[in-house]
Order: sequence, then structure tokens, then C-alpha cells
Amino acid sequence: MPVRPVRRALLQAGLALATLTALPALSQPARAAEKLVFMLDWQAEAEHGGYFQAVAEGLYQKAGLDVTIVPGGPGMSAQQMLAAGKIDGTIGSNAFYVLNLVEAGAKVKAVASMFQKDPTILMAHAQNTNSLADLKGRPIFLGDPSINTLWRWLKSKYPFQDSQIRRYAGNIAPFLTTPSAGVQGYVTSEPYTARKTGADVRVFLLADLGYDGYSGLVMFNQAYIDQHPAAVKAFVAATAEGWRHYLHGDAAAADALIRKANPDMDVETLAYARTSLVDNGIVEGTPAASDSVGRMTAARWDSFTNEMKRLGIYKATTDWKAGVDLGN
Repeated sequence: MPVRPVRRALLQAGLALATLTALPALSQPARAAEKLVFMLDWQAEAEHGGYFQAVAEGLYQKAGLDVTIVPGGPGMSAQQMLAAGKIDGTIGSNAFYVLNLVEAGAKVKAVASMFQKDPTILMAHAQNTNSLADLKGRPIFLGDPSINTLWRWLKSKYPFQDSQIRRYAGNIAPFLTTPSAGVQGYVTSEPYTARKTGADVRVFLLADLGYDGYSGLVMFNQAYIDQHPAAVKAFVAATAEGWRHYLHGDAAAADALIRKANPDMDVETLAYARTSLVDNGIVEGTPAASDSVGRMTAARWDSFTNEMKRLGIYKATTDWKAGVDLGN
């Protein structure tokens, strides 16, 4: 199972691994009716803002939930922990995670997509790149999970070859010192890091170029869904409300919780990422629609899965319905 690539140079692999008791301050009062352990797919950051906003405003508590948010981190696979039943829910960083778990036979399902657009980008130096096609023959730094998934999609759209691949582990320094290079990243992260060094970069949001996979997927263990269907629906609704408030309201309390959980995070980075989520329609889509938060459709899952089957990433028999619940 691929592990989500490191996205920030500030987050080094030496960070201590989180445990289920790492964030006692984020647990809701014991009087809540339904207990739920939800693990993030990475260290706390603005890309998790809706969850922290829901905690800060007591939205989960109002929904009758006793939610404990657990951070992820280097070397951890929240999706594997979910499949093993060690946690109740987690985030699927992108649609590939869902289909990978389907092919593995895991009893888990995605019940909502908090990101209507995947925030994945390719970034290049602006002085010699006007389009993605200009990266033909140049080195492109990619995270390991993308080489057998997203890279295949890129090669089907652009004149790229495997010889261009360079391994990306979260530090953009090699990209910065290679004027001809491109690098994978998130629209909320790598551009900010690069520009802080004075680099002039051009950013290509793949979701705006035809890549139509969902991202930020809320996933639950099937056993939890079966036993607590109302809690799952309440969690999705409260999280969606948290996202709307985080993006368009006062995010200070949520950001404070994020920084408590991840001391390496700073207010400037959080502010940039939050603005980027809004400007690029990551959570609410383009054009923005507040009622789209969390939405998934069968048509879009069909389209994405069929395209990835055509590229040979998944078997012809792979059925996304085995890993997606549209009823929540």
C-alpha cells in the first residue's frame, strides 16, 4: 500500500510517531453518545482544517459524537490501520487509495470527499516553462506512490518518459537547484516553500488539466459503518460544516489546535494554505458551491476508475462500488 509522500521540508522523517493518546485535548467530552477514533493521513496542517474547526467549535459534540482526532506521520499507513480495524476512520489522500484497498479486499469504504479537486500539482521554474508539455525530457521529482499511479496518467497526456523520474522525498532543494526540473507537490504547500526562497515558479494544478480523482476522502471501517450508520452521517455533516467555517469564518481556534498538534507548523503557512484551498476551489469545487463539500457521484467514480483501468493501473474487474458508499 503506498504511503502518502512527505510534502514539506519542515516535516522531517525523524518526527516522533503519533499514538492514539497523542492529542487528548482534541477528545470530546465523555458524555457524547458515540465514540469515534479518526486518524489523519499526515501531520496536522491546513489540509485538515475542517476537522480541527469542527473540534474547536464543538460541532462533533453537538452532533452527539465523542471524536478523537489522531495525527498521522512518517512511516505510518492510516489506511492499513483502518483496514486492520485499529481505528474507526481516516482520510484517503486520493482516489487511488480507495481503489488500492478495493483490490486488496479491505473492508473499508469512502463515505465522502472533502476535496472536490485533488490539490496535486506539478511545479516548474517559470523562466523556461509555459506548459506541462515543456517538461518533456526534463527531470521530474515524484513521490514514490505516484510513480505507478499518477505518473501513468501524466504519460498518457504528455510526452513524458520514465527516464525523467527523480525521487522526491519532501525536500524541494534539488528542484530549486535544477532550473530545468519539475516537481510534484500540493498547491497549498510547495509553491509557498519555493517562493519563500525567491524562486519564480509556475504551478500546474492537475485537477484543472483533466485529472478528475477525488481527494481528502473520509473513509470508515465497514464494521463501524454497519454498527454506527447514524454516527458516520453525523461525522460527515459536522466535518463538512467545519470546512465551510474554516475557509470562510474565523479559523484562529482551529489553527491553534493544528499548531498544538504539529509545532513545526506556523501561522503564515496555514494562512497561505487556507487561501490556496479557497482560490483553487479544492474543497468547494469550481465554481465554488458550499453544498458540494463532501459530495461524491457515481458518474465521476465511473469515469475515474475506467480511465485508470484503461491505463492498466487496475484490473478490468475492479469495482469502485466495493470501496465507496454514496449513501452518506
